[in-house]
Amino acid sequence: MLYRFAWVLMWVTFKIYFRRIDVIGLERLQSDKPYILIANHPASFLDAMVLAVFLKRDVHFYVRGDIFHHPVVYWILTQLHMIPIFGREHGMEHVGKNYSTFERGKKLLRAGDLLLIFPEGFSRLSKKIEPLKKGAARVALQTAFEHEGVKDLTIQTIAINYSHHGVRSDLFIRLGENFSLVPYKNLYEESPARAVTELTHDILPYFERNIIHIQSSNRTLVAEKIISFIYNDYLEDTESFFDAARAVCKKIDDKIDSEYDAYVTRLNQYNAMLNSHGIMDRSLSKNKIQHSMTILNLLLTIEIYVVGKAFWYLPGLITKWIADKTVTRIDFYTSVTSGVMAFVSLFWWLFWMVVVFNWNFIELKAILILMPFFAYLTMRWEYDFVDIKSDFRFKKLSQEQPVLVNELEKLRNQLLA
Repeated sequence: MLYRFAWVLMWVTFKIYFRRIDVIGLERLQSDKPYILIANHPASFLDAMVLAVFLKRDVHFYVRGDIFHHPVVYWILTQLHMIPIFGREHGMEHVGKNYSTFERGKKLLRAGDLLLIFPEGFSRLSKKIEPLKKGAARVALQTAFEHEGVKDLTIQTIAINYSHHGVRSDLFIRLGENFSLVPYKNLYEESPARAVTELTHDILPYFERNIIHIQSSNRTLVAEKIISFIYNDYLEDTESFFDAARAVCKKIDDKIDSEYDAYVTRLNQYNAMLNSHGIMDRSLSKNKIQHSMTILNLLLTIEIYVVGKAFWYLPGLITKWIADKTVTRIDFYTSVTSGVMAFVSLFWWLFWMVVVFNWNFIELKAILILMPFFAYLTMRWEYDFVDIKSDFRFKKLSQEQPVLVNELEKLRNQLLA
């Protein structure tokens, strides 16, 4: 019950929070089969939440065990499909509890559920792949081949990418290759430890091929900026976006230091020119906005925008204030902001529903009921308004300073080449 409530709440929140959400490859998840999902981990507990919401199947996932310290917290988190797992940093006296953790994971998989594991073990801003932990392989092989086993247990790779950590980010989820555990059966029966080691080793190339990553961690922020430009070019072809993003990460990785420094200089110059003229990169991308339809939509929904903005302004301020005061790591920012936004907005909305419950203004009650939808339309209105304003500025700049526009286009082509 609590999981369903949280699912609805976060589905609404994510639709408002993210500018764009793309999920591709869902057909790779067969509805009647159990899967161990392995994914990269760029944004703390948000990664598990977005997968739980958008994979269209219940997802269970491992979470660091030290947050399950209180019985009430334990009950809430387990109701939300979280399973505690302990590392050595939590104390060796707790590591033994992982036996029950793995047993629970196996039980869920035998029931045909999805079990999410982040094989790198921890979230971080860097897009560099860290050494994989053996937990995913251990749970997979024990579940597949011990006791009665689980038929057709499959490991499914998933890529998660955020354009940046904050409101109006673009979310991209891609289900990539998957593979069966059948080839490891004989080895596991002979030597479980060797089988776990070999499977962990074999997972790595699947992981590398199916996520967007860069090997030079100190080049992550530059790569993410370029990836956001590529995303603007592939809004209508997100499968090709994945390949293009991986290709540009490799090019950035392959640059020697002097080439990379020159590349960063061009990127900084391009960003500075955009910012000085109030232009967004999308105005230079392959995907142009349909001006007539967008402007018509802005005009027709401006009243909804004004009402929605006025109603949700204070919860937005409170959310930002709490996130800015509490978050010390940028990879936690999106997680905290979206979570706080969900609950602050819910309580704000319920408060006003209670206030007007006994009033005789039917129209006002109807508007309040629709306020979550107004919040979505308000954010969409702002996204469209920013894009239109940028396009008009770019058009004006093209007429007044064509040489400058040519320089912008040249810089962009060099960055994406």
